[in-house]
Amino acid sequence: MTANTNAFTRFAARTSFIAALALTTVAFASMAHAECECSKDQEAATQMTQATPVADIVVDGLTISQPWSRATAKGARVAGGYLVLTNKSDKDDVLLSGSTDISEKFEVHEMAVTDGVMRMRKLADGLPIKAGETVELKPGSYHAMFIDMKRPLLEGDTFTVDMVFKNAGKVPVKFTVRGIGARDAGHAEKHTHKNDKAEKATHVN
Repeated sequence: MTANTNAFTRFAARTSFIAALALTTVAFASMAHAECECSKDQEAATQMTQATPVADIVVDGLTISQPWSRATAKGARVAGGYLVLTNKSDKDDVLLSGSTDISEKFEVHEMAVTDGVMRMRKLADGLPIKAGETVELKPGSYHAMFIDMKRPLLEGDTFTVDMVFKNAGKVPVKFTVRGIGARDAGHAEKHTHKNDKAEKATHVN
């Protein structure tokens, strides 16, 4: 009787150990699967927050590419707009003006060093894009200025600007909003920019 009892006890112990081992294996497998799914979700979220290239716009030989802006802090009154303009036609063109529902006013500005001081001024006559040349609007250089903002810009947002050119006419351009500290459109590293000190400029009317 005692021998049978001991045998049964050993059998029960082995069975419990095997069951516990199986449960542990299933638990680890579930955790690994969850971590994998979490990693996939994080990767997808990262990809969603990265800038997606916007298709180039071509009008009358003028190519508009990489339009983007920066997210703004709550209460900000101004924001900047950046893009690349390539004139493949045989006629000079000029970016004259623009309008958008995110701000009251649109202006084109230039930042340049004058007497050792970085100054910003409005281009009252617009921004020339000579035939066969490319002009880049970027931080620390030429840029669009959205003045008297109607709402903050949030990373990942998009908005449309109706840009008016001398020859190409009115062209709707969709801008992508990047992070506050962004230095470029996010999907091209071929452009070099000046440091952040260039943004702290004296505004000259």
